[in-house]
Amino acid sequence: MKNIGPLFSREIRSLIYSPLAYACGTLFMLLQGVVFSILLTAMNDPRFSATASVSQVFFGGTLFYWMTVLILIPLLTMRTFSEEKRTGSIEFLLTAPVTEAEVVISKFLGAWAFYSFLWLVSISLFALLQLRVGLDWGGILCGYIGTCLLGGALIAIGIFASNLTRNQVIAALFSFVMILILFSISFFDVFVGDVATSKFLQQLSLIEHLTNFARGFIDTRPVVFYCSLTFIFLFLTERMLTEPRWRS
Repeated sequence: MKNIGPLFSREIRSLIYSPLAYACGTLFMLLQGVVFSILLTAMNDPRFSATASVSQVFFGGTLFYWMTVLILIPLLTMRTFSEEKRTGSIEFLLTAPVTEAEVVISKFLGAWAFYSFLWLVSISLFALLQLRVGLDWGGILCGYIGTCLLGGALIAIGIFASNLTRNQVIAALFSFVMILILFSISFFDVFVGDVATSKFLQQLSLIEHLTNFARGFIDTRPVVFYCSLTFIFLFLTERMLTEPRWRS
């Protein structure tokens, strides 16, 4: 794994020099600004408990949070492998003295680092809120941890989708659909009468797991769930690069 550092730097540079990264950053800040305005409006309601509810609203409590995830991650990951395949540079990369696992991990870390950086910038919004009300920074920190873990799992899915095609738009569409399916699982619970099946669907719910983080609880179950998703899709991506029969 000694080559991950240089490969990671390569991915970060390609993101920084890409107009797509700035478009993603602009979109992200726009959506977070909308969420911030919703928070300010809610805080004017005397029934609103800022200490208990700010993190719950910000992290998954609005449609704009999930819009950010559903749109941002496919845009960040769509070019990771599809662009390399389109230009033919993937062949030079894989024949270099690096392993397929190092290539996959470096691409994952590059996209994850940029995604996490965007979210960390939003701490400035909480700093502004702190000027007006006291905040539960423990709950906010847990919300960021949950968001980064969720982002890691979905970025792994996006990288897997990008490895399926040479077309960036198709890669983004594949990623969007796969994430949307995972996102929609929690809504199937309404149509299930069996208790065991209902509990199983809840364990697969992206919304339910993040809600626990937003409340200030770090449970091992969502941590294992997000990390398992990340590992599975990174493993599948590496296998597709290593074994020709997996690509078929």
